[in-house]
Amino acid sequence: MLNLGITGPTGAGKTTLLREVEKLGGGVIDCDAVYHGLLKGESALQLSLEREFGPLRDEAGAIDRKKLGAMVFHDPGKLETLNAIAWEAVVTRTKALLEEQREQGRVLTAVDAIALLESPLGEMCDITVAVLAPPEARVARIMAREGISEDYAWARVKAQRPDAYFIQNCDYTLYNDCSSADEFSQKARELLREILYNSHNNLEGGLIMSEEKKEQTRGEQLRKALLYEKKNGYDRLIPGELEAMEAYCTGYKQFLDAGKTERECVDRTIALAENAGFRPYVRGGELKPGDKVYRVNRGKAVTLAVIGKKPLSEGAYIGAAHIDSPRLDLKQNPLYEAEELAYLKTHYYGGIRKYQWVTIPLELHGVVVLKGGQTIRVSVGNGPNDPLFTIGDLLPHLGVEQSKKPLGEAIPAESLNILVGSRPLADDEGKDRVKLAALELLNRKYGITEEDFISAELSAVPAFNARDIGFDRSLIGSYGHDDRVCAYACLAAILQLTAPEHTAVCMLADKEEIGSEGVTGMKSAAFDTFMTDLCEAQGVPLRACYERSFCLSADVTAAYDPNFADVYEKRNSAFVNYGMGLCKYTGARGKSGASDASAEVVARVRRVLDSANVVWQMAELGKVDAGGGGTVAAYMAERDIDTLDAGVPVLSMHAPFETVGKLDCYMTFKGMKAVFEAL
Repeated sequence: MLNLGITGPTGAGKTTLLREVEKLGGGVIDCDAVYHGLLKGESALQLSLEREFGPLRDEAGAIDRKKLGAMVFHDPGKLETLNAIAWEAVVTRTKALLEEQREQGRVLTAVDAIALLESPLGEMCDITVAVLAPPEARVARIMAREGISEDYAWARVKAQRPDAYFIQNCDYTLYNDCSSADEFSQKARELLREILYNSHNNLEGGLIMSEEKKEQTRGEQLRKALLYEKKNGYDRLIPGELEAMEAYCTGYKQFLDAGKTERECVDRTIALAENAGFRPYVRGGELKPGDKVYRVNRGKAVTLAVIGKKPLSEGAYIGAAHIDSPRLDLKQNPLYEAEELAYLKTHYYGGIRKYQWVTIPLELHGVVVLKGGQTIRVSVGNGPNDPLFTIGDLLPHLGVEQSKKPLGEAIPAESLNILVGSRPLADDEGKDRVKLAALELLNRKYGITEEDFISAELSAVPAFNARDIGFDRSLIGSYGHDDRVCAYACLAAILQLTAPEHTAVCMLADKEEIGSEGVTGMKSAAFDTFMTDLCEAQGVPLRACYERSFCLSADVTAAYDPNFADVYEKRNSAFVNYGMGLCKYTGARGKSGASDASAEVVARVRRVLDSANVVWQMAELGKVDAGGGGTVAAYMAERDIDTLDAGVPVLSMHAPFETVGKLDCYMTFKGMKAVFEAL
């Protein structure tokens, strides 16, 4: 006989699974009912309790539970004694009941106990199943079942062990995310079939499943039990998630439009964070659970943290992303005139395909720092009446020789010069009249001279706002998805935290597109300095924190594009609408430069995501010999932090206008939040 242990928090749906066991001819032992029965009838339990606590029986001869509860409620020692006596009696009686079930010829008997895993009952079970459900669904069921208030229901739900505990300690998880009771019953039946088949108690010896067995061939059963099959995320959404996804993506599009450069992303991040209760952290300040702090690194990177209930010696859960994107940076002496046209010379930043940047509208963003130290913000092109800029290309009538060149050579980098003016300065007969007129306009608006370009950081970015793509509006097109789509997921997730068990950290770094170098990149000691300050506030060595920490390196991956199928390895590629992409290793060809997560780390993330009902998939950046790429994961791993890459699949990555699926954006946010909240 197979002893099946069933556990899980209250309100998740264990009763439905137990009913399905009975429908299949199995037996059910309710340990809570066993305990209550022993309290009512003459039993060894009654005698043991009265020997320990004195007279306890009511007029009917049963143990007065209220009287007993009052005696142990405020005395941990007495409560521990009560639990030991009770469990000994329940275990003894459960063993006897299991033997009775065996003698009756049962092939399957389910043992139902909330504290199954903490008691000797767990050792009596061959297989354990945790029945879980979203907290809000459990609250609704408890209120309807017991007629209690919502606040009390939430208090009971929060007082119970988290989902991660059950997932880590049970053989199977049955997640009640179904829209109807019938749907969950079907899901429970399918799990029981799987358990019975895998346990070789395959549908014989008294279980009433022979007709259901006939509906499937052995091959069909094996396919269901053994094969891994991807499923479109829209077929896996739970009720209410479609609306939540749209709301999330609206906020993300606003973040994109407000942050065309890393500096602007930092500004937007600070505004959102302070609105959510975050404050700048001052070194040496006291920290307590629930405190929300942040630190800005030179205006181009930012780290946020929500202090957890557990000390930093237990580690932190980190989401690391980058907020820089491929673009065209102005050179330090950029402005020149040629044949009475004014241009700005550029140096491309990050990996771009140069031909994609000609003839598109461009905006100019950044800062100019005057010799005296004053910082001037520059933003031209994103206002409703602002002018735009562009880079010219050769007309096809004269482009015969250009068309013969490979894509990578047709547009040389030194020809990516931005057209910024053509009107000469009036009432002047000197040289460079168009350049001088442009400088006069800049001086009038910003107070700068040509020499001030030397201490400027100005970038040309595509003049595209984020827009819905497709008749069904299921996609988002924009500049800067790589990697603001993952940065926003990290940010949105940490903004929703209150007092997590472990300290949650969101690191939004600069310079990833050029190797994470420099003082604001992920290689910088600035992150370590911030974490050291947090650790020192709790008297914890930084290394002790890092070795117990975990990082989700949130970075995009390539979405499979059927128009260019020859460079993708389909079995291991990420697909649009299949959820958050987990990438075990990055790097190129022979995993050169890779951060390769261990099997244990990948399994851990799988458990966390599944428990939170996150739609996810595995991802790889194309065929092995087709190329490759890196993320910030390697630099987090070098700090002795377990790290795994995860993020949104992107079509047309590094192009001026990239495309992502709304579902994948939302699931990456859910995944980040699940990691921050995991135990």
